[in-house]
Formats: sequence, structure tokens, C-alpha cells
Amino acid sequence: MRDIFIVLTTLVGVGATFAWPFAGTLLWAWFSLMSPQSEAFGFAQTLPLNLIVAVAAIGRWILSREKKLLPHDALIWLSLAFLGWCTLNSFLAVDPSWSWIYWDRTWKIFALGFLVAIQVNSKVRLHALVWIIVVSLFYYGVKGGLFTILSGGHSHVYGAPGTIIGDNNQLALALLMVLPLANYLRGHSANKWVARILMLGIALTVVAVLGTYSRGGAIGLAMLAVAAWLKYRRKFSYLVLAAMIFVPALYFMPESFYQRLHSINNYNSDASFQGRVVAWHVAFDYARDHFPFGAGFYGPQLPQVFHIYYPYELQHAAHSIYFQVLGEQGFVGLALYLLLIAATFWRSVRLSRALKDRPQEDLAELVSMMQLGLLVFCLSGAALSMAYYDLFVLYIGMMVAVSGQTALQTRYQRQSRTLVMAAEAA
Repeated sequence: MRDIFIVLTTLVGVGATFAWPFAGTLLWAWFSLMSPQSEAFGFAQTLPLNLIVAVAAIGRWILSREKKLLPHDALIWLSLAFLGWCTLNSFLAVDPSWSWIYWDRTWKIFALGFLVAIQVNSKVRLHALVWIIVVSLFYYGVKGGLFTILSGGHSHVYGAPGTIIGDNNQLALALLMVLPLANYLRGHSANKWVARILMLGIALTVVAVLGTYSRGGAIGLAMLAVAAWLKYRRKFSYLVLAAMIFVPALYFMPESFYQRLHSINNYNSDASFQGRVVAWHVAFDYARDHFPFGAGFYGPQLPQVFHIYYPYELQHAAHSIYFQVLGEQGFVGLALYLLLIAATFWRSVRLSRALKDRPQEDLAELVSMMQLGLLVFCLSGAALSMAYYDLFVLYIGMMVAVSGQTALQTRYQRQSRTLVMAAEAA
């Protein structure tokens, strides 16, 4: 039954794409973030639904009257430069046949980000995309929160198997990144019941983050809570609301959860942490020895690379977005990646200031929430291999889209003032 539902929903979405091209982009974002076919039990898992959705979205966009050219934006050029370098580096990878598989996934992620930057040209479309993002990840957040409660907090929460958020640590980061967007929707929902449902979803997602038993997730949740408090205007109300969520959730979690957190203090003897340190050394050493190139997508964890530097260690993934890019794409790739992150943060600061005193103050708050999502990605991502995560790239595309809308509003306001001044002069 679940397979039939997923296939029928996909077909309806593809059909809607032919009537409304932007529906294809929303459908693609849903598949990219949630991977609904991974939740099926039968034939839907073997169908190329993601490919069908991507082809429908791109094909209908090409045939539509929608804008075709990418915005002239620094974030777009940096994204293209980074993707171009990754492509060149893949030709020189240790095992190109291995790395091209992951390159194929990465360029599709950026393609979706570019499509968002082009097509999200109104607040309605922007809000529709935010809803798709929240619903896609809240599926795992709400389900994981309920599972944690029903299991008494003794079982770990995992994401969709075979996806980038299948691991408990990576799922925790994905859920943390979507919490600010959900809070934005809650605050701007005209319907009280919708706002209450979102509040319940936020609470259950927080429980799900704790239920992953991810130490990085717990640290990220604490940092997100503090950063949100610093941004929130009604600080006392925020503290009351946060206490209503965190106090019961932390009280509910069993002793095994706190033993897991306490192991952070024993990092010198923790095998997991020491394994990550070894992987970071491998990434740095390979990038240094093969400057300016890296080992290619997921190349440093191959035995023929890892065992050059640590022949008696079991190979590990980088478990850090920074060392992941360094080992895979070299120092040039890391420099472009860091520039892209820094430019996105700087753009969010400029947009927040530009939109603060305008009638569209809700866009300023959305940008502020995206800033929180990027912050937790950069901090918690320092311990996870999620450098090319879909939501990170979507954030970049959304920043470009908001920039375009802001520039359009600025031009409109200037033209209006010019017309008023001309009329007064006449």
C-alpha cells in the first residue's frame, strides 16, 4: 500500500508540473530531502522516481516561460566555481569510477539549488519551498520523537536507510537545520491550529534529536537554543517556551543517554573520536602530498589511500565537512568551499539589515532563521561528513532568491519615489 501511495503521489506531482512548472521544483525538493521511496517496502524502491522527478522539473522549466538564466550573483559564481573544481578533481581522483558516482549526486544537488535560485521569484513560492522543507524533514522528526517516547528513550533514532541522513548523527544535524524554518512558519501562521501543530512538531523533533543519542546533535541543539535566544526579541517568552520543551524532554531521557553524553569528556580514550582524528590526518596529509588536488569524492576512505598513512588502522570517513572537502577536493576545493560558506553568511547579514525596516519584515526573520540553520550546519558539521548536504545547497539558493526579491523591491521603491517627486515638481 505504501508503494502504491508513493508512486501515485509522484505521478500526481509530475502531472501538476506540466500545469505549474514550479511544482516540479517542489516535488524534486521533497524527494531530495525526504527520499520517500526509501520508506517503501516493495517495487517503489527499485523505480527511478528521483530521476523521473528531476527530468520532469528541468524539462518543464526549459519549455516554460520561466526565466532561464542564472542570477548574476556572487553565491552562484562561487557555487559554479566549487562544482567546476570538484569536476576537474574527479578526473584526477584516486579511483575515478568510485568518485564519479558521488559527483553525479552532487551536481544534481547543486542543479536543484540553481533551479531554486531562478524560480523562487515571489514570497508565495518561497513560503511553499519552506513548507516542503519542513514537512519533508519533520516526517523523520515527528516519527523519531514518537518512537523515542514509546521506547522510553532506550532505542536510537535513525533516518532513511541508504540516504545521507540514514546515520543517527547525520539525521540529528538535518533535524537541527530545519528547526529554525519550522519556528518561522509557526510564528507566521495565521491559523492557530497550524501554529499549534508546528509547535508540537518542533517539540517532537527536539525529542528525536535527543533520541539519536548523537553527542554532536546534543551539542548542536544547545548551541542552536542559545543562538536563537540571542536573536529572539521576546527573550523571557522564549525561555518559558524552551523550558516547556527541554525540561520534560531531558527529564524523560534514560541514564544511558547521559552516559553517552558524559563520554565526551573521555575523548582521549574514545575510539570513535580517535578514529576521526586519524581520518583528519589522512585528509590533510593526502591534500598536502598531492597539492592542489584531493583524492576525489569519498576517496580518502578508500583502503589504497587510507592505508598509505595508517596501514594498520581500519579506514574511516572524514566525519567533518571541512576535512571531508580538504581530503576529497584538495586545498583549492576547501578554499572555495569556505568562501562559499562565508559569502552565504555575509549575505544573510546584509539581507537582515536591508529588510529589517521594510514592510516585508517577515523575510528578514526568514533570513535570520536560515542563518541559524547555516550556523548549526557549520558547527555540528565539523564532526560529520555532510559537506554536500541538500539543505545546505538549498539555503544558498534561497539566499540568492531573497536577494533577487529584495533588489526588485528596492528598484520598485526608487521608481515610485522618482514618480512622486516628478509629480510634485509638475
